Amino acid sequence: MLAGALDFRAGNGFSLSGDCTWIARRYRLSQDEASSELLSCSVLPVKSSKMIARAVSILDLDDYFLIRLLEHLKAAGSTILGAVRLSCTCRRLRGLSMSMLFSHCKQDISIWDASSSDSHTIPSTLWPHVRTIKLCCRCIDGYFAVSDWDNYTPQDSDVICGALESPKLQYVLQNMPYLSAIVVRPIHSHWFGHGLSWDTLCGFLSLPQLSRLVLEHVHICPRPPDAAALQLQPCTPISSFEYLLPNIRDPYGRLSETEALDRVLRFLHHSLETLSLPAEPAPIITISSLDWPRLRELRLRGLRWTTPTLPIVGLFARMPNLRVLSLELMEGEGVSATALWPRGFPASYPWPYLESLSVSHPDPEDEIYAHLPPTLRTLMLQSWPHQCIRRWQEVNYEPDRLRSYSPPISSSTLLRVLQRCDSPDLRMLGVEYCSDYTEVSLLSHIASNFPRLTALEFHRYRPNGDAEIPVLDIARPLASLSALRILKVHLDFPRMNSSMLDRNKREPRFWTERLPPAFERSLQSSAIEFAQVLGPRLQEVWHFVYQMFQLQWRRYEVIRVLGDGVTETRVTMQINRKYDTQWR
Repeated sequence: MLAGALDFRAGNGFSLSGDCTWIARRYRLSQDEASSELLSCSVLPVKSSKMIARAVSILDLDDYFLIRLLEHLKAAGSTILGAVRLSCTCRRLRGLSMSMLFSHCKQDISIWDASSSDSHTIPSTLWPHVRTIKLCCRCIDGYFAVSDWDNYTPQDSDVICGALESPKLQYVLQNMPYLSAIVVRPIHSHWFGHGLSWDTLCGFLSLPQLSRLVLEHVHICPRPPDAAALQLQPCTPISSFEYLLPNIRDPYGRLSETEALDRVLRFLHHSLETLSLPAEPAPIITISSLDWPRLRELRLRGLRWTTPTLPIVGLFARMPNLRVLSLELMEGEGVSATALWPRGFPASYPWPYLESLSVSHPDPEDEIYAHLPPTLRTLMLQSWPHQCIRRWQEVNYEPDRLRSYSPPISSSTLLRVLQRCDSPDLRMLGVEYCSDYTEVSLLSHIASNFPRLTALEFHRYRPNGDAEIPVLDIARPLASLSALRILKVHLDFPRMNSSMLDRNKREPRFWTERLPPAFERSLQSSAIEFAQVLGPRLQEVWHFVYQMFQLQWRRYEVIRVLGDGVTETRVTMQINRKYDTQWR
C-alpha cells in the first residue's frame, strides 16, 4: 500500500517517527499499523530535486538509522513484535538487533535448575548481548512442608536461597562481558525472610563488569557468616546499590544484615552514586563516618533510628555532590517530628547541588527549609507511610504486625513549613495534610510562592464529620499556577471505596473492574472543575483510587473544544497508573 509513498532525503536526515505519523494520517492508520506498513516496504523510492525516483532498499540506510528504526519499533507498541519481525528479515538486521532485543533479560531459577544439567538458562549465544539481567528465584518456602508448625525451628535452607548459590549461575554471569546490572527478586514472598548468603553477595560484587546491583524483597545474610568470611575481593567499583525490602516484615532488621551492609558500604563508598537502604538495618554510624565523593542519590525508608542522635544535617554532611535526598522515616509512637537541622545546632548547609528533597513529617522549626539551594526542583513533604498506604495496611495485615503511625500534619503546620522555603524555581511539589481553617491560605501560598510548578500532588484529608468536598474552594487559590501540566489529588471522598478487605466479615468490600457510579461521577466532575479553574496549560488530572485490590491513579486527560466562540472543557478517562510509591 505504501510503495511510492515514502520520501527519504539523504541531505535532510531520516525521521522515522515523522514518516510513521505522515503514513498514519494519510492512510488513516494507527501509529503501530503505520510502523508495520513501513516494515513491509522492502523498497523505498527517493525523490530527487527533479522528481526522478529510483528504487533503493531499506538496507541502503547505514547502521545508525537502522538501529534507530529498530528502537522506534520496540518503543512504539506494547510489544517488541515489530522489531522482532524486522530482525528476522536478514543477517545484517539480525546482527544489529541482538543487543537491543536481548539487552534486558529475565531468568527464573530454582533449586532444580541449580542441580540439573538440563536447565532453561539463557543460551550462551546471547551472553555477549545482555546488559541487565533480572534473577527471579522460584524457591519453595519451608513453611509449606511443616506438619507441626508450633514446634518448628526454621532451618538454613528456609532462609538462604539455594538457587542463587548455584555455581552454574555464577559461571553464566561471569561470562556475560557487558553485563552491567543485576536485579534479584523472588517470584513469591517468603515466610521466613528469604535471602542471600554472604558468599553469593560477594559473587555478585566481584563481577568485574557490574555497575548496578538491586536486591528487592530478598534479605542480605539472614544467617550470619563466619567472621573470617566477611571479606570482599577487589572488583570494578559499583556505582549503584539498591536494597529494597517489604514495608511490613518480620524481623525488620538482623545483626548479621547490618554487619554485611557495614562491610559492603566500607568497600563501595568511594564509587557509589546511588544508595537505597531500609533504615532499620542500615549502619548509620558507618555511613556518617565515611566520605561519599560521588554519591548523588541517597534514599532511606523505615523506622527512624534512635542512635546516633546527631541530626541528619551533621550525619550526612560528607556527601557534597548529593542531588537527591529521600528520607521516608517513621517516627516512634508519641514522638514529634524530628528536624533535619534543629534550631541552634551549629552547622552549614552541606548539599549545594540538591535537586530533590523528600521529608516525612516535616518540622516547621527545621532550619533546613530556610537554606534550600536554588538548584532545588522537587520537594515532597508527605508522611510515611502515606495515609492512603496506611489504610491499605490496616485492612491487609493483622494489627500486631503494624508499627506505630504518625498521621499527616495539619494544613496550618504545613503552611508554616512552606513559608520558610524560598524556592521560586520549584517544578514539582508533593504535600499531604489534614484540612483545617488555614487550608485556603496554604493553597494560595503554594500558588504565589512556587509559580513555576509543572506538577503538583496533594493528599487532603477531611476533618471528622465533613461529608462534602469543596472542590471549587480548593481549586480557586491554585488558579494562578499558569505552568501547571499535571495535577495529582487525593481528596478523601466519603464515597470512596475502602482499601481492600473487611477483616470483621472476612470478605472483600469490592472486587470489580469498575468503581461505583456515584464515585466515578464525583471523580469526573471534580476533574472538570479543576481543569476549568486551573487554566489552559493543564493537561491531566489524576485522582487517587483503590481499585482491583491496588493503589492506583485514575487519570483524566483535559480536552478543550472551541465552538461558537466558547471553549468547552472536557475530560476523558485514560488507563490507570499504578501508585508511584513502592507501597507493599
